[in-house]
Amino acid sequence: MKKIKLLLVAAIACVGSVNVYAKTSDQASLDSAVQRLHAAMIAGNGAELKALTTPTLSYGHSNATVQNQQVYIETITSGQTHYKRIDLTQPSTTLAGDNAIVRDHFSTTVESGGKQTDVELDQLMVWKKYGNSWKLLARQGYKH
Repeated sequence: MKKIKLLLVAAIACVGSVNVYAKTSDQASLDSAVQRLHAAMIAGNGAELKALTTPTLSYGHSNATVQNQQVYIETITSGQTHYKRIDLTQPSTTLAGDNAIVRDHFSTTVESGGKQTDVELDQLMVWKKYGNSWKLLARQGYKH
């Protein structure tokens, strides 16, 4: 009976550690996807932007402009909008199964229409996990 209890406790401990590992692994892969997205925005890498976003992307800017995936990618890859730098601070992430909510402060230097501007705003991103990959489903930037 003691051996059965000991085996049961060991099995529960193993299952618990696998669950903790899965959460840690999901968090790490999500963090990587967020970093890759912003690096692709700076580089103007359309293939990477497409790989990290869903076809149904809703990308909202702080000026109330909303772009779908195609317009979002074209705006960046054409040079119409060129991100010089992107710094993210104050991150807050909530994982909910295959979905994630990421909030942070978005600080950027962007060139658009020949004019360079420093922008400070907060953003809310909704990510969805497809297999082992996280993809951006929606993003809204806002000033307060």
